[in-house]
Amino acid sequence: MNIGLIELSAHSEVLDSLIRQTVDLGARPTVYTNSFCAESLDAASSAEVEWQVCPSGLPYAEFIENRRASIGSQDHVFIVTPVDSLCDLLSDGNETTPVYHCLVHNLNTFASSDDNRPSAAVAKLVLQGAAHVLLPDLRLMKSGAPLRDRAINIAYPQHPPTAFVRDEVRCCIPGRIYGGRDHAEVLSALELASPRLTRPLRVEFLGEHATEESKAAVDAAAKAVSPSVELCDHPGYVAQREFDRTLAEADFLILPVSEYLTRNGITEKRGQTCVTGNVNDMVRFGLPALMPDFYPLSDHTNGMTERYSDVPSLADLIVSWVNTGEFNRRKRAAAPGLDAYRAECLSALREELARR
Repeated sequence: MNIGLIELSAHSEVLDSLIRQTVDLGARPTVYTNSFCAESLDAASSAEVEWQVCPSGLPYAEFIENRRASIGSQDHVFIVTPVDSLCDLLSDGNETTPVYHCLVHNLNTFASSDDNRPSAAVAKLVLQGAAHVLLPDLRLMKSGAPLRDRAINIAYPQHPPTAFVRDEVRCCIPGRIYGGRDHAEVLSALELASPRLTRPLRVEFLGEHATEESKAAVDAAAKAVSPSVELCDHPGYVAQREFDRTLAEADFLILPVSEYLTRNGITEKRGQTCVTGNVNDMVRFGLPALMPDFYPLSDHTNGMTERYSDVPSLADLIVSWVNTGEFNRRKRAAAPGLDAYRAECLSALREELARR
């Protein structure tokens, strides 16, 4: 079976997941992407993958037009991020074209009638049937609901959990510091937790600040929680390899996902109409995590988490995990669940490939 993957935006981590899943199913995917994604991924050196990379300065629509014969030779083509540069390709539907699957990351935005929303033109084509709408997590499916009958999991295991033996505990909060994550809640919880910790804790905010205010908030909290807690942040974008290296050395994650996210006047509900990529960070490295209690996970991976509902409950969990090393117990117990979750992922993708 010939499988094509198209990513002309910056969702390199989602592209990486789909590459690894298709390879694990025995396919040799052809990837049509930009230099940002190609240079970010370890899969770029894989012999199982054929890379078609857009030259610098070439418009994406022209790049896709130049690759039309190659794309047309695929049985299935997965669009990782729908962008308007794909409109001509999707407009050319006939019986011999591939089956197109379009990952929809923000369902309410994608299905909105607002013609000024991002990628409105390609969304209109997909909603008219040029490609199947594909949701990024099985938990988002709802029987009988429009646009909710197809899904795969974009979060996919890669590295086995590693339990470290050291006095310092290392926690990561991955992702950009912006309104889609409640970092203020984490900072407040750390202030409550810091006097009660019996081991040193290093907390790394693994993403760039969206505003000067968030930078100032972290700097102020760093003084309040010292010396028991060391806060570290980054002045700008964190390259994928540094991001991965830091996660590989972490003990556990805090994933302060905001329940609602509003952009351009359209509201998404996390775990219902969109997902957080931080779940992929969790399962990719087998890292235990503290998460808000509203967010749904697979039964196979839920045991890697402990849930909080407010600042005091998060503070209590931080104290418990740091002082007792609970994260290592969960790492050591994670393998069976991750194996079962990997099987769930591959089963969902295999089922999607069997559908027309």
